[in-house]
Amino acid sequence: MAQALAVRDGRIVEVGGTDEILWLREREYELVDLAGRCVIPGFVDPHNHFSIGALDTLWTDVTGATSVEAIQRALAGAARRAPAGLWVRARGYDHAALAGRRHPTRADLDAAVPERPVFLLHYSHHQGVANSQALAACGITRATPDPRGGEIGRDKAGEPNGLLFERALSTAERKSREGWEARFVEVARAASLGYAAHGITAIQDAAVTPAMARRYADARAAGALAIRVEEAMVGEHGWFERPDDAAPGAWLKLFVDGGYRCAMRLPRDGHVRTSGFLFYEREELAALLVAAWRGGRRVVCHAIGNLGVETAADAIEDAFRREPAGRERVRVDHAMFLTRELIARLRDLGVWLVAQPSFLHDAGGVSPSPDLLLRPFASVLAAGARQAFSSDYPCGALAPLAGIHAAVTRRSRTGVLADPHEAITPAQALLAYTLDAAQAAGMAAEVGSLEAGKRGDFVVLSANPLECAGEALASLEVLETWVGGERLHPAASGTKGANRPLA
Repeated sequence: MAQALAVRDGRIVEVGGTDEILWLREREYELVDLAGRCVIPGFVDPHNHFSIGALDTLWTDVTGATSVEAIQRALAGAARRAPAGLWVRARGYDHAALAGRRHPTRADLDAAVPERPVFLLHYSHHQGVANSQALAACGITRATPDPRGGEIGRDKAGEPNGLLFERALSTAERKSREGWEARFVEVARAASLGYAAHGITAIQDAAVTPAMARRYADARAAGALAIRVEEAMVGEHGWFERPDDAAPGAWLKLFVDGGYRCAMRLPRDGHVRTSGFLFYEREELAALLVAAWRGGRRVVCHAIGNLGVETAADAIEDAFRREPAGRERVRVDHAMFLTRELIARLRDLGVWLVAQPSFLHDAGGVSPSPDLLLRPFASVLAAGARQAFSSDYPCGALAPLAGIHAAVTRRSRTGVLADPHEAITPAQALLAYTLDAAQAAGMAAEVGSLEAGKRGDFVVLSANPLECAGEALASLEVLETWVGGERLHPAASGTKGANRPLA
């Protein structure tokens, strides 16, 4: 706990008591008095999808649609607005919220937009629907086999019905994005300022294709990124595909299992049954890890289901034996369904777990088996495993304060209580969104805490989260966000370039 800090040339030079800092006014620092309000390090989001979320603002949002007819009307409007030559794209539908609890089909999309390719992305970003024009552009026919780790939906006659699950959506998703990506620089500035409004000052974009890596270079050259963004690379052919052609970079992303249909192993009727999609077997995944480490990369392993996490742990263990230098160069993200044995294995491997209280905030949830722990934040910490938090936005709610509230209260935004014994303290949740998140992302030398030498990234809150009990966390607000010693939120004139301590 401290009273004041000083920032010069974008970095913190001193943290301490008010009297220790005030003398710096004599060295042409500007004083900003926050009247005793709470200051914390800027939030770090190590598993975010900034580029997807920024581009999502260009596409029609059907979140909240309760009927296929509403989606059809939205798609017809999108087709009228979309520039010639580009696919019509919409996102955010939830089949469970639609009348009849069914997915739209190619026929539904054809009826709305018959003359142009259309791709409708599920809110999970792990499944979608294509119309007939889009299926033809992707070369998907009756004879097309299901890809490994995916499924092409089919009608009773065996014809593709437009539904594409996991790896089966790769081509449609990529083609529907082409052309629209040229506007990334245009939307990146507003998107990054939106992150700052939530107190987020540094992130990792956890699925960056080579094409998007080039767009990021353009955005940086144009000064369009208001916050720090680092990239975890995937391949050109799609988010979920084997990333053999990923762009150079410090981080590589490997999808071990699916998302909405993650790889699970569950007891059923006296037998153990598996479900969902597993993208790699143990041997192939271990080989990819070793190759990445020997190439100087760190690796993010997406693994949600218990079978996915088990496969990741097996492969990491094998890879460590072949390449001991890989330790501290891999982490497991999501790890939503765990057993105590899996938690202990991950602890012993020393990998970071990057979990998402945002999913708890959005939907609550119930474990499908008493043997499985769902988002077991307290159990992970009690076992001594390393845990950080992120949003997975736009798949989950962006605001870290919403995630902190969910992690501490175990309540969703609708008030559903889920496994209250897995609640953690406000201090633990705050740490998971700041210093622990920075460590998991390999950013801790620069951000995550307020200490001399680090970037002057900090957030002013309406109250101290460490002094808020339970539901009081829901009323916390981000009042100000500072990046590199400059206030980004709320925007104000006359602050740029000033050297200023904070009291």
